[in-house]
Amino acid sequence: MKRPFLLVLAAASLFCSPAAAASPGNPPSGPAASNAPPPLVFVILPVENPSVVYEKFLPLKEYLEKAISRTIVLRIARDYQEAIHAIGTGSAHLAYLDPSAYCEARFLHRVVPLVKTIRNGSPTYRSVLVARSDSGIHKIIEAKNKRIAFGNNSSSSSYLIPAVMFKEVGIGLSSFATVDFLEQEDRIALSVLAKRHDIGGMSERVAKKYLGDGLSIINVSEPIPQYALSASAGLPAALRKSIRRALLSIGKGRDPALIAAMKDIDGFAPVEDREFDVVRVMIKNLTGKNYLSYPKNVIKVAILPLYSAITLFERFDPLMRYLSERTGREFKLVIPKDFEDFFAIIERGDADFSYSNPYIYIQLANRGLLTAFANTVLEETGDIFRGIIITHRDSPIQTVEDLKGRDVMVVSYRSAGGFLAQRLFLSESGIDVFRDLKLREGKRQETVILNVYRGTADAGFVRESALDVLREEIDLSRVRVLARTPYIPNWPFAATKRADGDLTAQVQQALTELADRRVLTAARVRGFKIADNRDFDDLREWIDRKTHE
Repeated sequence: MKRPFLLVLAAASLFCSPAAAASPGNPPSGPAASNAPPPLVFVILPVENPSVVYEKFLPLKEYLEKAISRTIVLRIARDYQEAIHAIGTGSAHLAYLDPSAYCEARFLHRVVPLVKTIRNGSPTYRSVLVARSDSGIHKIIEAKNKRIAFGNNSSSSSYLIPAVMFKEVGIGLSSFATVDFLEQEDRIALSVLAKRHDIGGMSERVAKKYLGDGLSIINVSEPIPQYALSASAGLPAALRKSIRRALLSIGKGRDPALIAAMKDIDGFAPVEDREFDVVRVMIKNLTGKNYLSYPKNVIKVAILPLYSAITLFERFDPLMRYLSERTGREFKLVIPKDFEDFFAIIERGDADFSYSNPYIYIQLANRGLLTAFANTVLEETGDIFRGIIITHRDSPIQTVEDLKGRDVMVVSYRSAGGFLAQRLFLSESGIDVFRDLKLREGKRQETVILNVYRGTADAGFVRESALDVLREEIDLSRVRVLARTPYIPNWPFAATKRADGDLTAQVQQALTELADRRVLTAARVRGFKIADNRDFDDLREWIDRKTHE
């Protein structure tokens, strides 16, 4: 739904006019001000009604004018692209950008992040999917063929993140009866409540305003950084520093009137560009646009795409930050698109370290491309894990013998917990998976589980812990575990041929000494232990024996 053109013109003329820009803190115009520096233009995204946005940011504008002794003109952009263009070309000097708009502006125009917003005491926020409480829609998996309402198609909270949430469970935009863009989040909530749409995507902050009116949250995203207040690349560094210092001083026991006037903004916090990598991953997954970048001296850790890129980033980016702090080098994840791409990255020498399942490690280590130096220790099972065979609760498959002739989805033929463990286990019962089963690859653990859940696969091979990933999205009581495999060695950290020996030793020490519960909890591990290539010899022999019998 587009905003009427005349309303856009009226808003633009109101908020960009000299009258609108005037404030008690502005210096006078005319000859007396002829030597004053030109005003700074501060562009803001139109996430709410323009008059509401202007009222919210007017106190901040007046505060900054006094803090830096410079006139500031507020401009409410007509849309996201106008805001990105303005800050990128220098027609605006400051911009208040949501995470996806920031990522695009950073990639195209090298804008500089100054601070991130603190809202409700948090420097992060989440998007949610909502439905009416009486709609009968309780889980995201029930969204197919429903009427969906988003905000702006460049918005993180009301489009990018909700669309990715749907994609993670195999629901594309073509799966909906209708898809409408209502621009503002309040309109989405009201449209769902009015029964014009069945489901809406928006920020958790806005959704909570309507919970008492009959709105219900059916799914919640991972947290991402709040909006970034950014500067044009052409703004002098000294001026950027002054603005950043002024913004960071808000909320530290001072300016209570200013905090109250800014409504739901509590203040600002320091920000790093890498914090938005999770958003870049979302953009890449949804649109194919790659805004990820790796500085020349960054240490790359390639991780096997066991789960979605977003899940992996949320779990292991804290570990990358920990390694950066311990070694003094910047560590960043490299998340391949699939198992084959992981192989290609290691073969090309495009990573310093790898984190993969033991089956893939063995294949690459046998070729001299990887050397293990640490192994994962899980809370439940220590340094081992296992695979499972799953079917639908109502499936007639009751024993592994019943799998013969059935359509079975596996994660990948290179997966340890999603293929190899089950292959070796079934061979003990005389079942040759390539001869006796109709196999196909799902590429991800979630894909296999969802196909079994929907009945589009008779059975599936996944890692035992994979079921927890979809616990909130589906009714797991409809998935039955047919069999569990013997345990196999866990995932090793390994050095590639290009890895520096001294740095590898530092990483090994940092991993084995890791005690930060936040990092360990995010990664869902108990810790790491020293390992070497010989620890995988028993698995090598088992694979060799079973594949040649």
